[in-house]
Amino acid sequence: MSLTIYLLLFVSSPLIAEFNHTPELTTLGRVIFLGFFISSFGTAHAAYLFRHLMVKEKTSSQVVASLLSGITGLSAAFLDFGYWSLVVMDLTYKITYTSLVWHYSPWRPSMQIQLKPAFRMFGFSSRILLTNLLNTVNNQLLQSILGHFYVQSQVGQYSQANKWTTMGSSLLTGMVGNVAQPVLSSVNEEKDRQVRIFRKMLRFTALFAMPSLLGLSFVAPEFIYLTIGEKWMPCVPYLQILCVAGAILPINQMFSNLLISKGHSDSYLIGTGTFLACQLTAVLLLYPYGIQPLLYTITALNLLWLAIWQWLAQRLVKLSLWQTLKDILPFTVLTLTALFAAYWAALPLEHPLLKISVKIFTTGIAYATLLQLCHVQIWRECLDFLLEKIRRKPRL
Repeated sequence: MSLTIYLLLFVSSPLIAEFNHTPELTTLGRVIFLGFFISSFGTAHAAYLFRHLMVKEKTSSQVVASLLSGITGLSAAFLDFGYWSLVVMDLTYKITYTSLVWHYSPWRPSMQIQLKPAFRMFGFSSRILLTNLLNTVNNQLLQSILGHFYVQSQVGQYSQANKWTTMGSSLLTGMVGNVAQPVLSSVNEEKDRQVRIFRKMLRFTALFAMPSLLGLSFVAPEFIYLTIGEKWMPCVPYLQILCVAGAILPINQMFSNLLISKGHSDSYLIGTGTFLACQLTAVLLLYPYGIQPLLYTITALNLLWLAIWQWLAQRLVKLSLWQTLKDILPFTVLTLTALFAAYWAALPLEHPLLKISVKIFTTGIAYATLLQLCHVQIWRECLDFLLEKIRRKPRL
C-alpha cells in the first residue's frame, strides 16, 4: 500500500509543483514522499512495542531519531542546503526511527498470512486508519495551500516554525501516548479506576507540556537566532503562536486515546475529521489576511477542540469539564508565573546566549519551586520515582 501511495505521489509531483507555481517541488516532492515508503517498514514493529508496553524502547527510538534528525537538519542548514535541509531532517528521522523499532522488536515478518484477525478488527481499525490518513493528507494539503497563496519565503518560515513545534509536541505526545492507550484499555471494565488513571495521566501531561511548549515560545527569539541563524528570525512570531497550540496537542491526544480505549474509533474519526474541516475552512477564508491571523485561528481551534474532546469523553465516562480544567489550569498558571519571573530576570541582558541561559534557568527553578510550595502531588510522585531510580542504580 505504501509503495502504491508513493507511486501516486511521484506521478502527482509535477501537478503539485504547478499548483504552487514552484517547479522545484517536482524533485523535492519525489524525494520527501519516500518517507511514506520508508515508514511502512516500521509500522508493525512500532505496533508490537506499543502492544507489549515496551515504552522505554519506543521512547528511546523517538528521542534518538528526533535528536539525530535535528542535528542532521541543522548541519544541512549551516551548509546552505536551503529547503533541502528540511527534507534531510524528515528522511533522517524516518530512517532512524524505523531502524530502531526493528532493532528493539523481536517480531519479524514471515510468509504466513492470516486474514481472519484483520477481518475481525476491520471496522475498528479501518476508522483509525482513515483518521490517520486524514491527518496526513491534511498536513500535506495545508502546506500545499499555504504554498499556493503565499510567497516561498513566508512558507519556508512557517515550515521552520512548525518543525520545531511538532518536534517538541510529538515527543511529549509519544512519551505519554505509548503508555496511555494500553493502560486505559486494560482497565476498561473498571470505570471509576479508569477515570482516576486518566486524570493522573492528564496532570502528568500538563506538568511537562505547559513549561516545555510555552517555554519554547518564550525563548523563541534567542533559540532561533542561536540554532539556525538570523535569516530565520521572521519565523519567531509563527513559532510563538504555534507553541501555544502545541501545548494543547498532547492533552487533546490523551482524550483521543481514551476514546479509542473505549472502542469508540467512530467518535475519534468524527472529532478529528470535523476539526480538520474547520481548519481547512479557516485557511480558505483567512488567507488574504496573512499567516499570523491564520495561525491565531488554528490555535483558537485547538483550544476549542479541547472542550469538544472532553464533551465526547464525558458521554462515556464520568469526567466533567470542571475536573478537566482543574487538572490542566494549575500547571498553566504556574508556568506563566515562572515565565514572568524569568522575563524580568533576563530583561537587562542583551547577549542571546546569556539571555536564553538565564531564561531557561530561572524558569526551571521558579517552576520547580512553585510546584513544591503548592504541594503538587504529581510533582512529588515524579520526584519520588526519580529518587528511587537513583538509589537503585548500581554503584561501580
